[in-house]
Amino acid sequence: MRRLTKRDVETLLQAYDHDPVGALTTSLRIVLGRPDDDFDDLIAHADVGSQRRERLLERRPDALDELAAELNERRTLRLTETRWRRRPPRA
Repeated sequence: MRRLTKRDVETLLQAYDHDPVGALTTSLRIVLGRPDDDFDDLIAHADVGSQRRERLLERRPDALDELAAELNERRTLRLTETRWRRRPPRA
């Protein structure tokens, strides 16, 4: 794991409007040290809390914006202690 550099953050912000999930995936791969994971796997490993995780997995714009702002400001994100598993949809 490492912190985002100024250049990494600039890349995130430049790409975000065109492809928010793609831009966040690139940044999360860096800060979580998981270069081969897709967005859902990265969110499953990120220490973001269950409600926020659900909103991110639903690709809700407000949640994506919040994560982009956090990465811009803090330049890091912690791994969760245990990998979160998504619940199956209710029937």
